[in-house]
This record gives sequence, structure tokens and C-alpha cells, in this order.
Amino acid sequence: MLLKDILLGIDDLKVRGNLDTNINEIRSSSNQVQDGDMFVAIEGFDTDGHKYISEAIKNGANAIIAQTDKITKEMLKDIPQDITVILAPDTRHAISICACNFYKNPSRKLKLIGVTGTKGKTTTSFMIKEILETQGKKVGLIGTVANYIGSKNLGESSRTTPDSIELQRLFAEMVEEKVDCVVMEVSSQGLKHYRVEGITFAIGIYTNLSMDHIGPG
Repeated sequence: MLLKDILLGIDDLKVRGNLDTNINEIRSSSNQVQDGDMFVAIEGFDTDGHKYISEAIKNGANAIIAQTDKITKEMLKDIPQDITVILAPDTRHAISICACNFYKNPSRKLKLIGVTGTKGKTTTSFMIKEILETQGKKVGLIGTVANYIGSKNLGESSRTTPDSIELQRLFAEMVEEKVDCVVMEVSSQGLKHYRVEGITFAIGIYTNLSMDHIGPG
């Protein structure tokens, strides 16, 4: 997909380079980058992705998205001129919108039910899945325990709400599998870090709120 199409809907970008560049995949981990990929540098909990821009380029990235306040003029000069550089106000927000565009906004093709709150998300999600299935619907589930397409277990979850790239990939797979409805747990961290930004929800469910609702991460 062309880079200019992946960036649709993101405001206040600064660009150096060619937006007609073709992008094979979007990556947030430099060691996963291959030829023709775009690397999005994200400041994480343990390290900062901006430290690995040169590694991503060495591995074949032809475009970089970095956070405006994390890139100095000296750092920008070190990036080869044939690499397209996009500066975004917030790369966590940007990668979510990019992932939606890259996978052709699959949530718009699904009836998506989001369940959020401090406690009860998993129980509520499985209850809704069971109710919908008794009505003959093919249901996908994304949550703390595991991800499902119908009765098929896609494996244990690494987190309650997947990162934005994995999440959009899951939605795209569910569209391909002709899922009718998707029930997903939306964690406070998922909301805080924009993992569900750009997603179209049909229904939102709020369970409860308590003191341990969101941690410092």
C-alpha cells in the first residue's frame, strides 16, 4: 500500500521524502523489519523505539514515523535522504490510524461490541459471545484469556487489548472468516495508549470503575 494512503486521517504531520513509497508491512519492532517495511518508533515502558531507527533502516525500512518531540535536527540528518521520514505528534496514535488504513478498516465490516471497566470484562465478553452464538451468529472474541473465531481458539493473549497492528490483523482475519460479530475487551491501558483509535464500535459496554482501574504504565 502507498504510504500516503496509510497516513490518511492523521493530522499535523511533517514529512521529508516521497509519500508515493510502497509499504509492505508496518512494524514497531526494529528487529522484525524487512525490506520495504515502515518502522514506527514508539517510546515504550522499558526502552525508546527512537533509539532503533538506524537498526530498522539497516534491516530494510524505507519509511520511518517518529514522534516530533523525540527527533533532534542532528538525528534527522543521520537518516539517509532516500528514507521517507514522517514526524507525528504522537506515534502511538499514529500507528493505530496507520494500522486501520493498512488493513482497510476491517472493524467497519464487523458488528463490534467493546466491553470496558475495571472488572468483569472477561466474564461479560464470554457471556455475550455465548448469547450471540445461540442466535446462530458467528462470533469473534478478543480478550484476556484468548482470542477466538467461533469455536477456534487462536491462542493465548499476550495482553487484554492487543497492540494496534495485531488488533487490525485480527479484525481482517475475522472479516475473511465471515464473522458476524466481535466481542472485545477494551482495557484502560488499551484506551490510554490509543490501541483502539480509529475503530468503529457498534456497541460499548461499561462494567464498573474502582480505584485500581488504571496503572501508571
